[in-house]
Amino acid sequence: MSESGKVTCERRPGRIAIVTIDRPQALNACSRAMWRELAEIWDELEQDDGVSAVVLTGAGDRAFSAGVDLNEMAQGEQTSSPYQPPPRLLENWDFEFWKPIVCAVNGLALGSGFSLMLATDIRIASETATFGMRQVKLGLLSGHATQLLPRFLSYPLAMELLLTGEPISAQRAHEIGLINRVVPPERVLEAAVEQAQEIASYPPLTLQGIKEAAVRGLDFNLRDAIVWGLRMERLNATTEDAAEGPRAFAEKRPPRWTGR
Repeated sequence: MSESGKVTCERRPGRIAIVTIDRPQALNACSRAMWRELAEIWDELEQDDGVSAVVLTGAGDRAFSAGVDLNEMAQGEQTSSPYQPPPRLLENWDFEFWKPIVCAVNGLALGSGFSLMLATDIRIASETATFGMRQVKLGLLSGHATQLLPRFLSYPLAMELLLTGEPISAQRAHEIGLINRVVPPERVLEAAVEQAQEIASYPPLTLQGIKEAAVRGLDFNLRDAIVWGLRMERLNATTEDAAEGPRAFAEKRPPRWTGR
């Protein structure tokens, strides 16, 4: 396990890794150092053939992430230009990481923490979790959430979250489709690990192909998206694992995935 007090990354049995935002004293707020470290960890995991799925969570039981570190922001100078390209961070799918990510939300998921959650694929939340886009109350705007929420939710629901900044409960987040499951607080990480291990038991190239096909397809119109999906289907069909699955079924035995 690597650790520097901002983000930890722990490999677990079953081809998974647990990435933890580790600033519980600051409600896991997103500092610049944290973003840099998280990007480095994601690069490392992207190259690790021993990891097929990742769990993303926050340390402690109070927060997944309460958002950007406002104390750090208040002390810093505004030097960025609106014309600069976005940083390569896991706050959205502009970071092309195709291994599945299961999010364990164990408390507050606000602002940039909310956007960070939107970059994951399957989301499991504590019954006590709270979600919200509070940027408007601070005179801020989220470039990621303003684009993602109207795509993932109905337009009125998305705009209510963005324009009011009011938080919603885990149950409400589940009702509108932001999260997959709500579990007792003590079960959040365990449930996310179980979900990630189940996913990681499937062929790694197929998992990555499914995620890449789905995410990139969102940029296309339906006709072009289907063409793209069929190309990814044919590409996956050339792998050894695509031949092994039907063969194992016919021979009535568990498949032996090779990742090739």
